[in-house]
Amino acid sequence: MANLQPLPDPETFAEEMEARLRAAEGITVHQRDGLTLRLKVGGTELQVNLENFFRAYSQQPAAIDLVAETLLNSLRSYDGSRTATSFASLRERVFPMLKPIAFLASIRDRGLPMVVYRPFLADLIITYVIDEPTSVSYINEDHLERWQISEVDLREQAITNLKLRTDERGNYTVAGEGAQRLVVFNTQDGFDATRLLVTSMLAELQVQFPGTMVIGVPNRDFLVAFSDADETIASSVAAQIQRDAAEREHGLTDQLFQLIQGEVRLYEWE
Repeated sequence: MANLQPLPDPETFAEEMEARLRAAEGITVHQRDGLTLRLKVGGTELQVNLENFFRAYSQQPAAIDLVAETLLNSLRSYDGSRTATSFASLRERVFPMLKPIAFLASIRDRGLPMVVYRPFLADLIITYVIDEPTSVSYINEDHLERWQISEVDLREQAITNLKLRTDERGNYTVAGEGAQRLVVFNTQDGFDATRLLVTSMLAELQVQFPGTMVIGVPNRDFLVAFSDADETIASSVAAQIQRDAAEREHGLTDQLFQLIQGEVRLYEWE
């Protein structure tokens, strides 16, 4: 299937990729929401985000066939890895991921196996995923039964992996000093907001701030830490977090957090 005209926007590109995947043998497309596809490859349920593929296409529209072929090959390479009977073969690729609690309703509505999760704070839950080069697969209750492990064991491994990845690749940006200081995680690896669970890292950052270190995770790909020592600045940052939570893709929450004795708690304005 060759396109004579460049695809003008992400939505049209996603429609084209969806059509090609529907025509591919062994792939069943369940649903598409913008650049996110829910599909089945062989016996494996996947959620795939096409952002990186659209970015590659945008840089070289004439290579759309190559982009589509890369997408197809990457999907087929997943089949089997997530049906592995041994947790040991996957343990280094297991990570936690924060999601809004409404995510559970979408899982039920789609008739998909229920994901493994635990409640967190501010209408957020902790889910668990298997990380792949271009996507993630949510771990469901069937996986735990097959692997013969508990959610507690899964969580321990997932947090350990996220801490290791954060130590290796979790670069952050610092702006300002004192009460104006901002620390921002925006690596775009899909786990920026979930780094809220890496309390040892938060404790190291905490000493950099006067007053209380306040943390916001408005969307999946953003974590910001700031001080409440200057009420005007803190209120301005909090207002931006509120806007981003409502308007940005993969929104999470406008609730703020703090670290108290090594534990993440809700932040309350005095």
